[in-house]
Amino acid sequence: MLNESRKPRIFYGWVIVLGAALIGLAAAGMAGLNFGFFIIPMSEELGIDQSFFGWAFTARMLAFAASGFVLGRILDRFGARVPLVVTGVIASLILIAFSRITNGWQLILLFALIGGIGIQGAGASLYISVPISNWFRRLRGRAMAIAFLGVPAGIFIFPILTQFLIARFGWQAAWLVLAAFAGPLLVFVGLFIMRRQPSDYGLLPDGDTSVGPEEQADDAQPPRPAAEYSWTRAQALRSPTFWRLALVLGLLQFSTSSVGLFRIPHFLERDIDPTLIGFAYQGEAIASVIAGLPVGFALDRFQARYLASATIVPRVLSVLATIYATTALHAAAATVLNGLAAASFVVVQDFIWTSYFGPRHIGAIRGASLAVTLPFAATGAPLAGMVRDATGSYLPVWWASIALLVLGSVLMLLTPKPRPPVPAPAD
Repeated sequence: MLNESRKPRIFYGWVIVLGAALIGLAAAGMAGLNFGFFIIPMSEELGIDQSFFGWAFTARMLAFAASGFVLGRILDRFGARVPLVVTGVIASLILIAFSRITNGWQLILLFALIGGIGIQGAGASLYISVPISNWFRRLRGRAMAIAFLGVPAGIFIFPILTQFLIARFGWQAAWLVLAAFAGPLLVFVGLFIMRRQPSDYGLLPDGDTSVGPEEQADDAQPPRPAAEYSWTRAQALRSPTFWRLALVLGLLQFSTSSVGLFRIPHFLERDIDPTLIGFAYQGEAIASVIAGLPVGFALDRFQARYLASATIVPRVLSVLATIYATTALHAAAATVLNGLAAASFVVVQDFIWTSYFGPRHIGAIRGASLAVTLPFAATGAPLAGMVRDATGSYLPVWWASIALLVLGSVLMLLTPKPRPPVPAPAD
């Protein structure tokens, strides 16, 4: 519990960071990277074409985009506490329902539902980024990086656990085990950890004791950190920078969805041992930890667009390694490179929106951006699945994703921080 009568020894924002990390851990088990292990056994037993799995991914993305527009405003106004509790309960019910699937349309429907409650892959992004944006300002980059550590922890645990459960008990039992863990963890974070913003408890961002112009009284001392100008959603939507940034992220989402969903089936089709693939994903988790923290600290010192552009390079190399993988060592190289890229870019992405548009309405702004970025992701997965069903190969789509990654890297370099539409409030 927060004590409003005296300053706590430890800034509660770091407890929020811990809670955000646990959210990332839970989300990683909710049909995230581990979902690839379900594709072949479910498709073979149920007779579902792989394109259905791609369309299910699309349904999740579109539902996530639609719900994000509303969820962002809810998180801005009320915080993440109650939404997390509700989401955790619903998520467990959805994962239980996955174990009862009998045909493709049910798969698509359940994926749409899990996207609709704001869970997307290994990163429940709004549930993580909005609270961190409110609780931190000067230290936001490193806070984002530390919070992201829950995602590689999930990548370390869930792929190999999922493969073990499927091999030993079957895919239905694997879904039930995931349901018993992931949803209750979100409920725990919502009830006992998450809080809306520091001002509700007489605190300031970063645990500071001096305030900026937006918060200080007329007789307050001069501020130590400069205040951020917080754009409204309407102002952001009128900014060309918003659309350019959303486009860049959309191009990257196309590559992530088209390659990420089908990497495991691709490795399995190359006769790579599934247990070794599970261990390869542990290498991805370790790489994510190695990359995320330095990038987070660097964001507090350097321009985010340069770091964002640079993080696309290892993603390109990861796709190339995936295309040419024929051994477990190749698969490990592909997953490690993807871990370096994913960790770096997720941290940068969560940081850059708040850095460019301020924290006050960031949930609404991020929610609006999803309507632009996620259709790209929604296209990538089913397109890769359909091409695979028609030609026996994912490679034509994956080569196209490499071209889009290069384009996204160049556009990112050309997307500087926008100037506020009106002067920031004076003292």
